[in-house]
Amino acid sequence: MVNPALEQAIINKIMEKGIALPVLPDVAIRSRRVAEQPDSTIQDLVDVVAQDPAIAARLIQVANSAMYRGVQKINGLHQVITRLGMRTVSQLIVSLSTQQLFKANHVVIKKAMQEHWSFSAQIAALSHRIAREYTKLDVDQALLAGLLHGVGGIPVIVVAEDIPKLQEAPALLNELVMSLQPRLGAKIVQAWDFPPMYEDVVREANNLDYTHEGSANHADVVIAAIAQAKGLTETPDGKPIPAAEKLGLDLSVSLIDQEIDDAIRALSAGF
Repeated sequence: MVNPALEQAIINKIMEKGIALPVLPDVAIRSRRVAEQPDSTIQDLVDVVAQDPAIAARLIQVANSAMYRGVQKINGLHQVITRLGMRTVSQLIVSLSTQQLFKANHVVIKKAMQEHWSFSAQIAALSHRIAREYTKLDVDQALLAGLLHGVGGIPVIVVAEDIPKLQEAPALLNELVMSLQPRLGAKIVQAWDFPPMYEDVVREANNLDYTHEGSANHADVVIAAIAQAKGLTETPDGKPIPAAEKLGLDLSVSLIDQEIDDAIRALSAGF
């Protein structure tokens, strides 16, 4: 268990640096705005995305991955939006643009950022698969939820560049990330004006005991995806994981296949 005094010191440092609430990249903000306007056209969204060539290229790459691929290969933004729709594309843009937040200079901290993003990409791909095959939930929201589940860890990793003790102790840094990311992540998605569902996801993502009334939700999907990625089949006290039971998902059977690997590569490209 992480020392509470150390946790508070990290939070104080984050506040001092003014990085508690990372700013969502401009392309994500503008694409959401366009997609939410009922009179927006495909060309309106194309014009926004075209101003960020890196995101445009990544979007085409993801659209051609096994998650979305159709009969014909997609070569341009207009094709992407025509095939997937403006809402799905805007959510993908938000998902992909969050990678721009994962920046660091120190070699140890940079590695921690890369691992944090790679794991988020894996959880996003698994969440998309689980939502598609085991629920009637929106699969694109599941993808975004998977990517965002650890967004609260970003300020912790960033501030570690100023703390030599954490640069020399990656295991301790990871403990701090796991401990602080739920509360910090909830504040971030609130500041980004995301639906409450995403706040539930970041708060509960690593809670294997999470239970609730009703049918499976996106938090269940992400929890099951994390359990699958870590090879977990039960809670720390040896009980079945409620999220997996609610989904009807057998965690002893791996979901990792060529489609998942392809999706992870597409989501991780450029890091």
